Amino acid sequence: MKKKTAILTAAGVLFVSANLVLALHDDSGVKRSSYISSWVEAGKENLTKTFKAFGVVTPNEEHHVYYNDNAGDFKAFLVKKGDKVDSGTPLYEYSSDHVETDRKKLEMEKDQLAREATLIDEQIQQLQYLQSVSSQSSNDSFPASGDGEEEDFGTESGASGEILAYSIEKEIYDKELEKSRILTEIEKYDEIIQSQNDEDQLGINSDVTGVVKAINYELKNPIMTIISDKPKVEGTFAEADLKKAEPGMVVIITSDMLKEKAGGTLTKISSYPEKDPSVGKESRFPFEIELDEKAVDIIKGTHVNISVVTDKVLKAVTVQDTSIRKDAKNSFVYVLGPTGKVEKRTIKKGLQLHSRVEVEKGIEAGQFVVKDPSIVKKADDPFITPLNTNKLSKQPFKEETKMGIFKMISVAFSKR
Repeated sequence: MKKKTAILTAAGVLFVSANLVLALHDDSGVKRSSYISSWVEAGKENLTKTFKAFGVVTPNEEHHVYYNDNAGDFKAFLVKKGDKVDSGTPLYEYSSDHVETDRKKLEMEKDQLAREATLIDEQIQQLQYLQSVSSQSSNDSFPASGDGEEEDFGTESGASGEILAYSIEKEIYDKELEKSRILTEIEKYDEIIQSQNDEDQLGINSDVTGVVKAINYELKNPIMTIISDKPKVEGTFAEADLKKAEPGMVVIITSDMLKEKAGGTLTKISSYPEKDPSVGKESRFPFEIELDEKAVDIIKGTHVNISVVTDKVLKAVTVQDTSIRKDAKNSFVYVLGPTGKVEKRTIKKGLQLHSRVEVEKGIEAGQFVVKDPSIVKKADDPFITPLNTNKLSKQPFKEETKMGIFKMISVAFSKR
């Protein structure tokens, strides 16, 4: 036991002495070595970049049912508020002694609406032409009177051009809304005409599946409103978020009313704000989201949180942003190489999400990256790491002979 203690003591003294000599020697590898105290392993993970918004669940569609009092005598409603209806469900009935005459009247009224829609189309085309001419004129220079030289009309002319452009755009928007309303009325007339038959007793059937939202018992049009079973989400984007969003993007819906997250698709983004724009007030732009099938049971009117997915990378190789440095041209990291040297690796960065950065090129998952690049003395030089005494075992020393231990220590000090 005394001999073994003496051997270990001598080995310790020799170890300390040799390390002092190596550390103080000018050509010592110890001076050139970087002491790496912390490192991280490049991993693989899914990165999803989103921005937040808020919305409310509404019916996907709202259908209005109309009644023409010239068509005949109203008899009775066949459904009541809150009733669920399917396509083809009878909604109300009326009688008429002059079915053919009534049908012709309906067709004349429908034709009149069609003429109005055509007229609006022509007005829109004229406005669009005026818009293009106005845009072209705003980019041209105007000659001063008689001298052939160009004159700069300044900011006053520019402001007038912007006001004119805005007025034309607003007029086009209003005309398109009016046309949409007329086309909706034409569709309803088509439905009434198609539903008529040669019987004295006439009925109007539902063409959608949904719930009766309202009934006007005074027979003022629309006499009935049906909301579809399928829900959608409506909301508004701020100006800053508008440029991030595009139709077709995937969204994630969460709410206290939902047991789990629901998916959806951003289907519509209005290019015109919900209210007339004004100076000093941020504009907000309406949007609509079509929900996945598993979210159809969500209660209408529920307020929800929305995460719009703007970018997503699956199984990306990632590192901490603190491990990345940038020189004059490229970004790089330091990798602990298998040969015991620190390797400088030029990388190509991809998606960044908080402190995690995707590395598209330069390193692979499983490689060890220096956590703090500032502690690296020089690339391609050796590195040393702390000794983890918790992982040392006494068993190999017990199994080895005294002479064997001495020989291994001697060999270790003789190598450089």
